Amino acid sequence: MDKKGYYAIIPANVRYDKNLRPNAKLLYGELTALSNQEGYCWASNKYFADLYEVSNQSISKWINILSKSG
Repeated sequence: MDKKGYYAIIPANVRYDKNLRPNAKLLYGELTALSNQEGYCWASNKYFADLYEVSNQSISKWINILSKSG
């Protein structure tokens, strides 16, 4: 997989949120980086699953956690 050279900034309110799993925080950074690149996040759950070598189900859980946390 081609890994881009962009970077992500994860704000303090996300980094220190005790309700978020560490992988959800990493995914947050990836989501915002892709959104900054194109103006929206175009990637699928499969894209992230392949990128992080986890299941689609794991990505869905992390997104759900992020969504519930606002």
